[in-house]
Amino acid sequence: MTGPGPGSGGKGGPEAAGASGEGIRDLGVWLAISVWTAGWGWNRHDPSGISWHFFSGGVRWLFGARGLHLYADHPDLQIGPLAFLVVQALSPLPPATQRVVAQVLMTAVAPLLLVILAPLVGGTPARRRVRLLLSGLVLAPAWTVLSVRWMHLEDALALLLSVLAVRWVALAVRAGGPRWAASAGGLALGAAMAAKPWTVGFVPILLVLPVRELLPAAGTSVALAAAAWGPFLVADTATIAAFHPLLGVSDSSGLWTLGYRGTQVPAWDRTVQLILAPVAAAAVALRRRWPGVLLAAIAVRLALDPQDIGYYAAGAVLAALVFDLLATDSTLPWAGLVTAVVFWQPFVTDFPHRFTTTHGLTLWWFRHPAVVGSVHLAWSLAALLLVVRPRRDPPVARPVRRAHREPIVPDPVPSDPDGL
Repeated sequence: MTGPGPGSGGKGGPEAAGASGEGIRDLGVWLAISVWTAGWGWNRHDPSGISWHFFSGGVRWLFGARGLHLYADHPDLQIGPLAFLVVQALSPLPPATQRVVAQVLMTAVAPLLLVILAPLVGGTPARRRVRLLLSGLVLAPAWTVLSVRWMHLEDALALLLSVLAVRWVALAVRAGGPRWAASAGGLALGAAMAAKPWTVGFVPILLVLPVRELLPAAGTSVALAAAAWGPFLVADTATIAAFHPLLGVSDSSGLWTLGYRGTQVPAWDRTVQLILAPVAAAAVALRRRWPGVLLAAIAVRLALDPQDIGYYAAGAVLAALVFDLLATDSTLPWAGLVTAVVFWQPFVTDFPHRFTTTHGLTLWWFRHPAVVGSVHLAWSLAALLLVVRPRRDPPVARPVRRAHREPIVPDPVPSDPDGL
């Protein structure tokens, strides 16, 4: 049998060779991002696991005699029940092994996030690879503070689920997109809230959907979140105390910078965060800037937060990169890069003696918390202005209307390829 001739597009033809070459180059990018991320993970390993005791203790209490009283008895646990279930899945392993496995899995989430977003990124294949590679380089240093140094599994899980929601919602509004995608997006957001309540600020991304798909998706999201938190609230009404824990107020936090001078977080603060973040995100979505929903919600949250902890940078940088990749055509992820620089935080093992054991820029950072707080608050304001700015978005990242739908979509691409 005669095989396909040159240029026929059959196996072994130029098209197949070209596709193979593209696949190898794509694989090279993912390998580079993975190695870079692993290197940063190793860099963060000493000290590491600073917050892991919350998870080991939380799992023990959740599966103990007073399981449904978990948050009433321990209101300092700002961790959703879904995260504890994930940790419980590691329980057959020895404690030390559990911790290492959790660190490896959480660190591996960083390149996975970019894999999820990759099909939505605009540009030629070569330029798309560069954009993703640069985004990976920016994300890894911040992400490994979350995944290795502090080990906040609930944030890693919530952010992963939220990015999946972005992917599925964008898929749902594209021409010919599958019907299940809208419900999957709502399901992912509900699961994210079951891991971390502040992700309620991401739910307004569902506003990109037409009404007949928006309502079921939103209902799915709310139902799943209620199923996760409801049993604890019904079993013990004191569970509500978990939403205003007795935490100190950092003098480099947004709340302090805004003028609050109490020694502990006010009871109203978490409630205001949970209300204003979705409101800001909804305003962004309704202005046809849906790729900025995550960034708007996180900006509001950090502006009102009583703490200023290094792992907060992971969510902020990720949200900024989502905006860079989906709402702009810039090769360099400017918003993510600036966010990573702004939220850089030093860390010392001998914190009580940090003024004598540190030097240079690190020492300056510790000595000027008010300046740091002002810079962080300015970032929140700048992020909100950025995402509501009436600029246009790249055509590849833009959801395409179905003939019978009228979804909210971003506008076309700017003429300046490097503009935000």
